[in-house]
Amino acid sequence: MRAILTLFIWMLTVPCLQASVVNDSLLTRMDKVLADRGKISSMKNVRIKALTDYVKKVKEPRNLLQIYESLFQEYEVYQFDSALVYIEKAQECALRIGSKEKANHCMVQKASLLSTVGFYSEARVLLDSVKLLGDNAEKFYYYFTYFKFYSNLSDYYSNDKFSRQCKEKARQCFIKAKQYLTEDISGHDYYLGEYYVYVEPNDRKALYYYFKTLRTAPENSRFFAMAAFAIAGNYSANGNQRLYADYLTKAAISDVLSNTKENLALQELAVWLMKQGGSKQINRADNYIRIALNDAQFYNSRLRVIEIAQKLPTIVGAYENNIKSSNRGLSLMLILVTVLILACIVFLFYILRQNGRLRDNRQKLADSNSQLTVLNSRLEQLNEELIGTNHKRETLVKLYIDLCAKFIGRLNRYKSLVERKIKAHQADDLLRSITSTKLSEEDAETFTNRFDKSFLELYPNFLQELNELLVKPYPLPASKYTMLPEQRIYALIRLGVTQSSEIAAVLFYSPQTVYNYRSTVKMRAKNKDTLEKDVQNLNAVIR
Repeated sequence: MRAILTLFIWMLTVPCLQASVVNDSLLTRMDKVLADRGKISSMKNVRIKALTDYVKKVKEPRNLLQIYESLFQEYEVYQFDSALVYIEKAQECALRIGSKEKANHCMVQKASLLSTVGFYSEARVLLDSVKLLGDNAEKFYYYFTYFKFYSNLSDYYSNDKFSRQCKEKARQCFIKAKQYLTEDISGHDYYLGEYYVYVEPNDRKALYYYFKTLRTAPENSRFFAMAAFAIAGNYSANGNQRLYADYLTKAAISDVLSNTKENLALQELAVWLMKQGGSKQINRADNYIRIALNDAQFYNSRLRVIEIAQKLPTIVGAYENNIKSSNRGLSLMLILVTVLILACIVFLFYILRQNGRLRDNRQKLADSNSQLTVLNSRLEQLNEELIGTNHKRETLVKLYIDLCAKFIGRLNRYKSLVERKIKAHQADDLLRSITSTKLSEEDAETFTNRFDKSFLELYPNFLQELNELLVKPYPLPASKYTMLPEQRIYALIRLGVTQSSEIAAVLFYSPQTVYNYRSTVKMRAKNKDTLEKDVQNLNAVIR
């Protein structure tokens, strides 16, 4: 992750560092103009074709001379061989019509063309054979061509002595040329700028005339391109690399717009971009130098091809190193991306696994919630049953209290009766009252009714469950709160009263009667040995 962050920061900072020198907007325009070279060349070819078609129709030498000069101007910086052909044809026409001035002018143009591509001896012979005639413009052009010849020759010589000699001769030629430089001569300001560079070095004056040329000349003209190139050279000599690059780019753009194949600005721009470094600029440098080489080959300039051939290996080497560096960066990025993809796959697998566990846990939780809901429902039901049971127990307690209160009241009444009878000396009457069976029957009936109702409310299923223990079940009473004597005896056994004497005392029976009832029920039992124990387990949960 740190490596990716470092690479990202480097990619952001490097363009920012280059932006202080490289004017990317100008270079972008340069790329766009280069992309439109085909359209520009097509328009030039249309003009050339129109002129060549017109040649076939014209027979008059003077008219042919004008067309050949126009074709020479189209080809002069576009294609050397064709330019040479048409300037020679123009010279022939000039001689045919007997115009020595035109013939000399054609010879000077031819010499200028030859010196441009490195045919120095042939150019020298032509210039030496020219007899100076014509107006100021012709004389200026003649001496300026000599200046160009010696300037190119000085660049060609590797020996400093010969190079200095040529530069001095070039300077003297320019001094002579300036004598004939009038304002009506095309490119007047540009030539003055050149004068203050090569003859009387003065950067301020030179830049003044060069910038004046840029303001007056069209961008697609040769004077605009040459002035911009000269300004770039001035800024380079003074160490201003930013402006050097800007005006070198403008010169290269102008060369493309004017369809100049014999150019120098584009290859110089390629070398400068290569020195700046950076993937983007090295790619541009490689593209520009290859275009410059193709232009030089198209123009058929051996001198330019040699110059570019010397620069090409350095730029191509830098381009190849840039590709290798880019490949290494891409390999690193590929490795990092692969690692990130693998990490993402691992995390995805982990997330899917966790999601699966989460789904299982959610399902278990849902099941638990369902069970809890059922248990809560069951608990609510049990609570309701418990409330009912508590209510029943409260009823039994109330019944017990009522019975106790009733018997206490009756006991008090007996006490009062006894006291009253004894005081009245009515012992016989008291004895009759005590021995009366009516009192016992009333007490027994009251108790059994209350007992049956209370017990069956507390154990509503007792009679059914008791019948399930018997082979011959007892019929259920008509009233749901009434029991048979046998059932009542086993109801007391369910409550834990197991002694026959205790049962007899509670139910107002004799012990023998209780024994007989118990024996009768046992005879009907499915399991006689465990009947009473089974009865004690009936209705274990009070509902």
